[in-house]
Amino acid sequence: MPMDLPLVAPGQPGATSGAGRPGESLVRRSVLPGGVRVLTEQVPGLRSASVGAWVGVGSRDEETGHHGSTHFLEHLLFKGTATRTAQDIAEAFDAVGGEANAATGKEHTCYYARVLDADLPMAVEVIGDMVTSARLEADELELERGVILEELAMNDDDPSDVAHEQFATAVFGQHPLARPIGGTPATIRGVPRDAVLEHYQRHYRPDTLVVTAAGGVDHDVLVGQVQDALAGGGWALDEAAAPAGRRLRPGSPPSGLPSAGVEVSVRRPTEQANVILGGTG
Repeated sequence: MPMDLPLVAPGQPGATSGAGRPGESLVRRSVLPGGVRVLTEQVPGLRSASVGAWVGVGSRDEETGHHGSTHFLEHLLFKGTATRTAQDIAEAFDAVGGEANAATGKEHTCYYARVLDADLPMAVEVIGDMVTSARLEADELELERGVILEELAMNDDDPSDVAHEQFATAVFGQHPLARPIGGTPATIRGVPRDAVLEHYQRHYRPDTLVVTAAGGVDHDVLVGQVQDALAGGGWALDEAAAPAGRRLRPGSPPSGLPSAGVEVSVRRPTEQANVILGGTG
């Protein structure tokens, strides 16, 4: 059974319910079998909803030489599942006037959708299918390899993107957080399908998944929908499993960080300058 953990305890200041009853939180959190976490925020009167599936894997988690494989994988999940084609996925949201997209970060990957509240079950089912049952076919991978190489070329033409990549490299040095999220042209050209598949199988697990939703959302109903979607994709939801998390060591900075200030300049023939000043912490 899912364990419900309210983020605002009944009776605390600021806790209200959709019906206006004091003492109930609009924000709720449950931990499902398998370690899946579900968080919702009900917005009274709203007839739309946003839902996201956050997988705890980002560019910092990639194997050496396979940088960019997390972002590569994000693209491929929209290319079809065991039961849906890429067109089926796109049309499911287009048919109801909704939208679906994804984003890759250094520590997470998110697949999200915005739909009317009545269409939330569909969004949960489709995103759940993508996360649990991606096909990752070789021909689609090769097509997407070209798309990503074009994206990298576009990013290299954007001074702001270049500045942020240089900043990350200067701040994090040899640490995995310095890696560009999209990888490099060399790593994208060289990453094999087997490496992307292994990355998917290793990191896309119930205990790394957080499902969030806000808007016209019923928490208990959503919990059931998430369980059905994940079980339908073949994920084993072990009652004894706990959520996975990154180990933090307070007071102990990660290895590989520069020990002194760094200044980096990249000259481009542009009319504006992009300046970033910052550091860790």
